[in-house]
Amino acid sequence: MIEIASIQNSPVIEVDVSDKLTKDDIQEMDDFFENRVSENETVNILLLMGDWEGLTLKGLLEDFKMVKHMKKMDKAAVVADSNFLKADSKIENLYPGLRVAYFETDEKEAAKKWLEE
Repeated sequence: MIEIASIQNSPVIEVDVSDKLTKDDIQEMDDFFENRVSENETVNILLLMGDWEGLTLKGLLEDFKMVKHMKKMDKAAVVADSNFLKADSKIENLYPGLRVAYFETDEKEAAKKWLEE
């Protein structure tokens, strides 16, 4: 499941993911970028990885299509538990040029602050 919210008067987009992401979830994210983020605008992503269990195969294939939105993303803060952070899942390897920082689950406010710098 995915929930996407813009933070008012901020370039930050909050994305809360849980369970196993499907093709429809990734399509929702793609639609958000297509319809709500202009071509010349850049946003920062606050990625909350609460109870995330991974991607379905179709979700993974759909995820590759998100590369087309790279020029719209400047920074990403990943907020997750230490097990996820230790898993060596480096988002910056998938999206070169995206500045990424990792935060523990209790550091959400620090992640927001970093994104707004």
